[in-house]
Amino acid sequence: MSAHIIAAPSLKTYRFRTTRAFKALDDGTHRKWVLVVAARDLPRDLPLDANARVPNVIKNPTCKEMRETLLTRPELFQIFNGGMICTATTVDVRQEGNEQWVEAGFDQEQLQGIVNGGHTYGCLLHVIHDHSVYAESLSLQAVLAKKDKAGEHSELAALVEDEEKLAERIARARERALVQLELVAPVSDSDLLAQIARARNLSQSVDQTALQNLAGKYEEMTKVLREAPAFGQAFVERVVWKTNQEVPEDSVEVPVKTLIHLLALMNTRLYRPGAKVANEVYVRSGVVIREFGEAEGEDSTFYDYLTELLPEFIRLYDHIYLTLPETDPSFPWADGKPATDRKRRRKPLTTPLLARTCSSKVSGAFVWPVFSAFRLLLEEDQESGALRFKTDPIELFEQKKAELSSTIRTTFENQGRVVQQVGKTTDAWIRLEGQIQMELMIRDRILAS
Repeated sequence: MSAHIIAAPSLKTYRFRTTRAFKALDDGTHRKWVLVVAARDLPRDLPLDANARVPNVIKNPTCKEMRETLLTRPELFQIFNGGMICTATTVDVRQEGNEQWVEAGFDQEQLQGIVNGGHTYGCLLHVIHDHSVYAESLSLQAVLAKKDKAGEHSELAALVEDEEKLAERIARARERALVQLELVAPVSDSDLLAQIARARNLSQSVDQTALQNLAGKYEEMTKVLREAPAFGQAFVERVVWKTNQEVPEDSVEVPVKTLIHLLALMNTRLYRPGAKVANEVYVRSGVVIREFGEAEGEDSTFYDYLTELLPEFIRLYDHIYLTLPETDPSFPWADGKPATDRKRRRKPLTTPLLARTCSSKVSGAFVWPVFSAFRLLLEEDQESGALRFKTDPIELFEQKKAELSSTIRTTFENQGRVVQQVGKTTDAWIRLEGQIQMELMIRDRILAS
């Protein structure tokens, strides 16, 4: 088994043995090979960028069953397991003496590699090759004891305490376990990759954001954040672009869906001030994520213009989150419950985006209506279509924060002290927009006089 780089700098080729191989499809454009490969012969660094989820064989419950099969009945692994599916640029199967060998080329720039079956791959690496990169760096023995909790009635119980017996079981799995591997080539189009990922991941829920990431929907967002002062690569690495993605240790995760919600709350094309209230983003938050990924034409272009302002949106949202509790420290901003009902705080609280120390968590039902009201400040350049704030939103918030806070608290009382109703009801959103609109009108009159 070996791997080497061939002509194109972004194309990496893997060469490995296969016990069986047949061409299941060849339509003149795409080819699909179905292989049966001994688990011990799998390359140990197949690319996983094409997988909608980052594998985590500790958190995924199916992996516990895979480990048990490998350590007790490895000859049945191929029967119980659906295998792996890869997209590639080239696939070549050759007979060399009594052995069949495969050469598969994966283009790293096109995110080719394992598109489904990442957990199968991670589990095989962990059990067969003692490769713990997808097992939170825990050894197999530690996982069996701490995570799988192999009890006295389990077939695995004896392996937890007996390293020699565990080594024997691993050796048997290495000798007998086979896995099915599908290779589809060529796949160089990001849309086709996303379609394959969606179709092949239906057996387990995959976040829309993970599939959108594969389709390249976040490229502009990444570029804007990376180039923005005070954001840069450090902030980009904190954004969770795909399921199970890990962020740098001791840093605050920023779900990409939160960033999409900020863009939607500011979308004056979909939620024109005075015509349509943006509480739909709160009520249909999951649908809004999907619609972002499906936006085309002028809707997609408008999202690009909004994305250019994303760093400013983040600063504004974070400032509102930080400051609202200061307007009335006694109000239950976190969840609508009195402070005595909450558990003892174990670590300092921070704002969700810029990780600044704050005095209280704040429910999205309270923050979103206030934040969205500031979309009234957006104006469009008539020539380029680019967006900008006509005045500093943070400065305006500071001037109006007491009034805006009062509206949120009054709505909470009027809605039976149910937090979610503040986000759902149009009343708060309309009143908040009206307060911002009135201030803008007063300012225009002062300028005109």
